Amino acid sequence: MGFWHAPEGGFCLNVFLFVRNGSKILLGKYGDDPAWESLAGLDAGRRKRFGAGWTVPGSHVKFGEEPRAAARRVGEEILQIPGMTYSEPRVESDAYPADFAGGKLHYDVWFFVDAQLPRGWTLKSPPWYAELAWHDPESLPASAYGRSHQDVVARWRETRPKA
Repeated sequence: MGFWHAPEGGFCLNVFLFVRNGSKILLGKYGDDPAWESLAGLDAGRRKRFGAGWTVPGSHVKFGEEPRAAARRVGEEILQIPGMTYSEPRVESDAYPADFAGGKLHYDVWFFVDAQLPRGWTLKSPPWYAELAWHDPESLPASAYGRSHQDVVARWRETRPKA
């Protein structure tokens, strides 16, 4: 492994967009819509495995895509919310033995971006979401999240700048 090869368990670059409304954040449940493959790199198997739980709007970062552009893509293409303002990305990482990689260490690099809604925006769910809703991350139980997003939210809460 070392410096010249990718980790045997693989790695992912992800951007997560934290849209806030007071103490609540916008979370969604994936619909079983093939649009997710081009929107965020989620194939049918992942959509079905993780569709029941709440997830932070996000995406894999596309090859050649800058994290700020990926965050804007999540806001405008996935959430379909034009006119948001975006923070600079904060970088966090995680490594864990992954079942999908035979227990080998998998690395995640997360770009956390906070977004401010434009004035007058009202909540409406894009067709590829089964549901989109505001939730207080302090009171939503870990079991309600999908795709290990309870870990993503916990890390965001621990590391975000205090207002």
